[in-house]
Amino acid sequence: MTDILNYAKEHFDALEQGGISSNEIRFFEYDGKKYVFKKPLMVGDNLSPFWQMMKNVFSFTFEKQNKNLPKVYEALKDNPHIPVAPLIAADETAMIYGFLEGNSYEEDAFPGGTENAYRLGQFIGYNHQIAHKGCGILGACDVTDFFSNALSHMEQFIQTHWNSAGKIDRKVQLYFNSIRKKSFQSARYSLIMADMSADQFLYKGEDIAACVDLDAYVIGPVEWELAFLHKQVRDWDNFTAGYETYQPMPDFEELSHFFYFLMALNPYWDKSEMEEVLETLM
Repeated sequence: MTDILNYAKEHFDALEQGGISSNEIRFFEYDGKKYVFKKPLMVGDNLSPFWQMMKNVFSFTFEKQNKNLPKVYEALKDNPHIPVAPLIAADETAMIYGFLEGNSYEEDAFPGGTENAYRLGQFIGYNHQIAHKGCGILGACDVTDFFSNALSHMEQFIQTHWNSAGKIDRKVQLYFNSIRKKSFQSARYSLIMADMSADQFLYKGEDIAACVDLDAYVIGPVEWELAFLHKQVRDWDNFTAGYETYQPMPDFEELSHFFYFLMALNPYWDKSEMEEVLETLM
């Protein structure tokens, strides 16, 4: 598939523009078929707080992820519950997916739809079946101590961005000091989407049609993904029923506090998310 990748790169400036976030997105046709071209922008030292966290915690870079993206796609494409965008080609600087019909949804929380919660539970349960010894990018999994990495990142980030004598910063420092020497253990390290939210999917009406964002799929604690889904899925009982067609739902409540805190550190310029998180933690 190098021909299509070379074509898209050579004609990049002429391709139909899509959105810009972590990737610059373009649309194009090739041999009568429609495709999506994604060019990662979070590369080298040009990283947002989220992607810096991903690098520190999961040893993640887009260059490394793209090299292993076929393995991620292979793990997801046979999931019978929600289709994923077909990966056509990828190298360290770009990826091409087959175009899928559907509407985007710009919210974190999932719409009700028709059995969205149950299907999503099955989709996640299927992905959580396989346990891995380490964490990180699927195909590398070179993170041997996830929680040590996460705590180290927290400490660095707090020293840099949450270091004032202000009320919220002081609460952040106090909460971190309360958890830094605790022992944490995950039920399982499996394939998870670290930035799980409804806007990573396409919809037909309010029904989930496909997962179209594979960027932040990594091997990590299943509790991470479940903690955020618990906030995003309206019908948790149906989600649980779908999940448990594959394995029992693990207890994720205690670890959810760890992950909410970790993620709330990222938008350090707007302390409202952290303030909300700390109200439930302290």
